[in-house]
Amino acid sequence: MNIPAADSAIDLAYWFLNKAEATNIYLEDKQIHALLFLAQLHYALKNRQEMLVPSLFICCDEGIIEPSIARIFSQGRPFMPPVKFNDKLSAFLNDIWEKYGTLSSAKLEDLIKRSAAYKDHYHEGVKNIVNISQVIEKFSNLEHQASGNFRKKVLISQNGPVMVSRWTPRKISAPQGTKK
Repeated sequence: MNIPAADSAIDLAYWFLNKAEATNIYLEDKQIHALLFLAQLHYALKNRQEMLVPSLFICCDEGIIEPSIARIFSQGRPFMPPVKFNDKLSAFLNDIWEKYGTLSSAKLEDLIKRSAAYKDHYHEGVKNIVNISQVIEKFSNLEHQASGNFRKKVLISQNGPVMVSRWTPRKISAPQGTKK
């Protein structure tokens, strides 16, 4: 069991809210959940499956949510003093913010719902716990199965984790009836 980089999802939610406020952006609840989930996923991919926060994510009709955050923020934003993160974690969160922070709620929801994590865990009308380790392991196993010069690796795209490999152009034969 590893020690999470941050103490709670509440601290991260406040970090994202304060970052949005500083840039005159209003974050909706859906955006906060998406940012938390994407941060957890990216952190695990980048840091050998280590946890960013000790959180439970639920896959449901609305997308992927963190239930504690949903409960706490259901009546509005409660007061909480800002938490100072170490430089490494602050840099990581800034990267997540730069990549996803300005996306609209609809774009983030679409991004989440098109991800493998959502598709693997979603069942209509049912709330399922997203197993982050399973999601990360899926991409890690695919990476280890590839070998040789065509070794595939996992990178993060705007749609989430994707498998990439070396580009090899195909040879196009000349049409019949033409001379070389």
